[in-house]
Amino acid sequence: MIRIFISLITCAFLFTVSCSNSENKKTQNNNVSESVLDYMQMDSPNSFVPLGIKISAPENSLNAKYFIINKDIAEIDFDYMDNSYIYRASKNSNSLLSFYGDYTNSGKNFIEGDINVEYNISSNAEKFTLWRVDDIYYVLSSKAEDDTDLINLSSEYIKRIHFNKN
Repeated sequence: MIRIFISLITCAFLFTVSCSNSENKKTQNNNVSESVLDYMQMDSPNSFVPLGIKISAPENSLNAKYFIINKDIAEIDFDYMDNSYIYRASKNSNSLLSFYGDYTNSGKNFIEGDINVEYNISSNAEKFTLWRVDDIYYVLSSKAEDDTDLINLSSEYIKRIHFNKN
């Protein structure tokens, strides 16, 4: 009788644990970008050199913070011309795009030099541009109301990348 009682308690416990585990997995899948990211704060953009990535905040920007995320994404958070921006670069486009969940192309794509630039909007109204130079993907994002600043700053970054290559 005691064995049956212990067996029932064990089964009930295992059932409870497995149900709570599946609920946790559902929550984790909904918050992938929050739960699997490994942010390491860095001192300067020189910390991105081991990734083979060279990015920096624009001149006259404020509050620049540098991060390496999951050992393959370089990120700079900064304020510029009264807007907050996040500038990311990686050799893995899927890693970059995972930050934006369900996003749609705004149709405001443009070409800077010979680089195609996608203009997208995430499900939480974050606007971002995406482009590729050689084997590196770049994303510049902002929640700024005015598109002009995001487009202009993206263009400046692309020109700077071309200038530094030559």
